[in-house]
Amino acid sequence: MRRSRYLRNPNALPHRLTYRDIEILKSIDRFKYLSSQQIADLFSLTRQAINKRLRLLFHHHYLGKLSGQLSPNLFNSPDIYFIDLDLKATRRLAAKHVSLPHQKRVNRKNPKRDYIAHTLLTNDCLNAFELATSKQKELVLFSSDKLLMENPVQKQNISHTWKVTAFMSEQNISRTAYPDAAFALFDKRSNKTQLYLVEADRMTQPLTRRDKQLFRTSNIKAKLLIYHTAWKQGVFRERLGYPATRIIFVTLSAERAEHMRALATKLFGKKAPGLFVFTDINSLSPEAFNLAEFIKP
Repeated sequence: MRRSRYLRNPNALPHRLTYRDIEILKSIDRFKYLSSQQIADLFSLTRQAINKRLRLLFHHHYLGKLSGQLSPNLFNSPDIYFIDLDLKATRRLAAKHVSLPHQKRVNRKNPKRDYIAHTLLTNDCLNAFELATSKQKELVLFSSDKLLMENPVQKQNISHTWKVTAFMSEQNISRTAYPDAAFALFDKRSNKTQLYLVEADRMTQPLTRRDKQLFRTSNIKAKLLIYHTAWKQGVFRERLGYPATRIIFVTLSAERAEHMRALATKLFGKKAPGLFVFTDINSLSPEAFNLAEFIKP
């Protein structure tokens, strides 16, 4: 009988941990969950080549694997990996002085499919920027962890690190947006750093709601208003510590991205493109991604 690909082989052949294996483990640890296709893109390898290394890391208890999360009826759907070390694997990494600081944040129980899909969509955006900036000598990408190490302002609010709170004077209320991810690009030519906050939209919430419900339930218009008001009130500069900030909305279709872009233009006019960027999953592929569209002049 053929063994399920989601069961480890107790008689797996000995495995030598390579430098690339360690880099794969560090990437998965940083992103929490990554599909085999995302890992292949991140390391510029074919699915066949990366699957061979991932299978070895899985069978030797470095990685865990989620089954059927994206397309349970699709035979060739990519597997989803996370850090899952046993004692032997932990000791092997310690012997090589390798640290995986985020490994304990993964819930051992299978998370919900919607949560995984949302996390992978966010990681698609982060992966696209990592790949693009790795080819640029003038730009350096700083992940969220590196930003926290260098920014004393953010260390004071570690529970919800990148939350954005704005006072809505028309309603006399304060409202908060919680971005899904954050990173920064440092431009060596201008010696300036630009912060990016990522909002992953899986098209599960409406573009807008009635005025009475606008800030009570999730919708795109409310998020746009919160971020724009925060920008006007200097939140990004004074509370987050970054004068130059852009908000990236990444969604599943180009049509949805265009609808969000039109809504932002209707609300804020010519100022909208300077603060917001709207893109879709297909535009994030290595072949289609255009870094210049995201860099504010």
